[in-house]
Amino acid sequence: MLRDYQIEICEKVNEAFGKHRSVMMQMPTGTGKTVVLASLVKQYLNRDADCAVLIVAHRIELIEQTGAFLSHFGIDYGVIAGGKWPAVFKRVMVASVQTLSKNLDIDLAPSLVVIDEAHHTLAKTYQMLWTAWPEAKFLGLTATPYRMSGDGFTDLFEVLVDSWSVKQFIADGWLSPYDYYSIRPDSEEQQEIDSLKKRGADGDFQMKELREKLDVRPSIERLFESFERFAFDKKGIIYAIDIAHAEHIAEYYRLQGVNAVAISSKTPAKERAEVIRTFKDENSIQILVSVDLFSEGFDCPDVEFIQMARPTLSLAKYLQMVGRGLRPCKGKQCCTIIDNVGLYRTFGLPSVDRDWGAYFVGNEEFEIRNEELTNGNEQFLWLGSGDLQEENDADIVKIVSHEGMQSQFTKLSRTGFERRKKGKVWVWKDMTNGVEFDRHPKVINYRGMEMSTADGDTFFPRICSKWIDAKHGISRKALETQVGDGIGWMKLYISFALPEKVLQLQAVKPNLSRTYKDEQGKVFLQQDPDHAPVCEEEAGGRKTFMTLCDKEQKAWEETKKSTRKSTLKYDYIKKWWKLPEGSIKELYDEKRSPNLYHIIYKENGQSKEFWVDRGSGFTYRHRPILRKRGFVELLYDGDVVYILNIREERFMPYRNWEIRADERICTIGNKLYFSEQRDASSYRIKKRSDDFRMFVVEERYPNHNPNTIEFDEFIIINEAGKKLEIKTL
Repeated sequence: MLRDYQIEICEKVNEAFGKHRSVMMQMPTGTGKTVVLASLVKQYLNRDADCAVLIVAHRIELIEQTGAFLSHFGIDYGVIAGGKWPAVFKRVMVASVQTLSKNLDIDLAPSLVVIDEAHHTLAKTYQMLWTAWPEAKFLGLTATPYRMSGDGFTDLFEVLVDSWSVKQFIADGWLSPYDYYSIRPDSEEQQEIDSLKKRGADGDFQMKELREKLDVRPSIERLFESFERFAFDKKGIIYAIDIAHAEHIAEYYRLQGVNAVAISSKTPAKERAEVIRTFKDENSIQILVSVDLFSEGFDCPDVEFIQMARPTLSLAKYLQMVGRGLRPCKGKQCCTIIDNVGLYRTFGLPSVDRDWGAYFVGNEEFEIRNEELTNGNEQFLWLGSGDLQEENDADIVKIVSHEGMQSQFTKLSRTGFERRKKGKVWVWKDMTNGVEFDRHPKVINYRGMEMSTADGDTFFPRICSKWIDAKHGISRKALETQVGDGIGWMKLYISFALPEKVLQLQAVKPNLSRTYKDEQGKVFLQQDPDHAPVCEEEAGGRKTFMTLCDKEQKAWEETKKSTRKSTLKYDYIKKWWKLPEGSIKELYDEKRSPNLYHIIYKENGQSKEFWVDRGSGFTYRHRPILRKRGFVELLYDGDVVYILNIREERFMPYRNWEIRADERICTIGNKLYFSEQRDASSYRIKKRSDDFRMFVVEERYPNHNPNTIEFDEFIIINEAGKKLEIKTL
């Protein structure tokens, strides 16, 4: 049974054929183009008893997939592929373009020619089809009617029929929401990609130069590091430069204990089919590493992550790659997209609205970069240390989060901004939250939550609430320093788990739990900023919830005591820390933490491991994850976080949500540090503004004269622009 959007586009295609001989149809990857193809063929056969249909594809996988859907619709068909011709031609034939182009004078007279992946039709092997059957109707199917050269398709197709936008498909649940991670513009990887100058025959990057820059051990290690951090337990596909690069990636991942298999068009057909079957139906293969084999026509909805290890100048390749992970599946919350080559800066995110009609017509002078990054309502801001988020790594950051994406895209599709006259002046009104702006606002996406802004400094969540108005904007500084499950400002809170609901803070308890109420007066309880609020009834009552929080707080205090004791004794003879007998010592991350070592040893016949800081002998129990938040360097030891580059905090254990930082300041509880004074003692915060621009602090100055009394002095620190003002009260 067809879905509503599939019925709609079938009707649009049939209507177009009433006026035109050749039609191109566009539908996003993962929305069922082949189902629509089979349905249109069925309708065509039912209308004309004497018609014949030829379906053309360029790979055996696409031919097999098309055949499976034709059978599902009860359509008998034959195959022309592999250089072989059938003894009898049926009303419907599915052919490979390679075999067909070698013998077009065969006794075949289709009245309808359907071309799958029709963005390839500018190739000579396809253009010959129009010459061979000048009276036939032509239908081309593609997700991306686009060519890198800027050439259009109007020489072959008369009209384009396009389906819904990716945003609408996500909003209605037909495509999966996604988390998108990408390398920073100043990262080592991005600098390597930016240095690529040569172009191949197809207009894309030259393979030789790509290999020299990216098919090297450090680059592959960075790929695994980002996979390990964001998608370690997920099933997915990695796109490589070429076959050798794919094999090198798969080999390195296997050495780290992850079952990854490289597969390509050169893999023997039987072996390839078995690997694909195992990947789809079993859990023994976690990752497929490929070049272009799975960028078109590959259907596996439970793919949970896509990792891009190959740069490209082709929008079509980019969207085909990410589209493999956007199919929804039961139990799949979202797709994780790891962009290790910075493609979104060239093409925009997968959900950016694109004018496919302009690409279809073509323009030799168009530039993708300018169009894609300014097209539609979706804008992205780079905030120095990273795109609006709480956790910034030295190399890779989260660009957008899946939380709330469906509801936000639903909202965006039905309303926007309205220009109206107010008195003698014109204003722009955001129809979602009612906030008025003196100039046209833009929309930024913060972890899946849309916000409108006119000046790029104050942001308003696009949520209808009596608590959100022109006086309740979130400053850029407040967004830069957010941590945890949601956004908190001016005693208001929006949880990513409840993106449509604004909560008002009522109290913060001694055990650090919080109480909120919504606009209807319903009470919500929150254990800490890393946990989503739950309503009082779901928590089992306030008393039960507070007991749980007290228990968690006591457990945390015990954890802090145990971690502070994790220091080795020094061996003055060996000039190193005393390690278990027979230990293997290896450097963990020379680039970012040259003092960190991985220690492997055996105890009672069992292999054990820990990590140690060479400078202090301080040990970590879990594989450390190194991250950066503003100017602060963090080390995650399981759920415990350590600050590496503030001397006073070096070995103090913290929870993730306790540390808020940007490039200028860092706050930990009631302590305040400045980046230029990170080795000095902290200021003690007495009061602060919600936007982290105003602090009332006390500073304890050194007592140089032992006979004098040491005084506390209160100051206000006001960060206005780039200038730091300190005033004595």
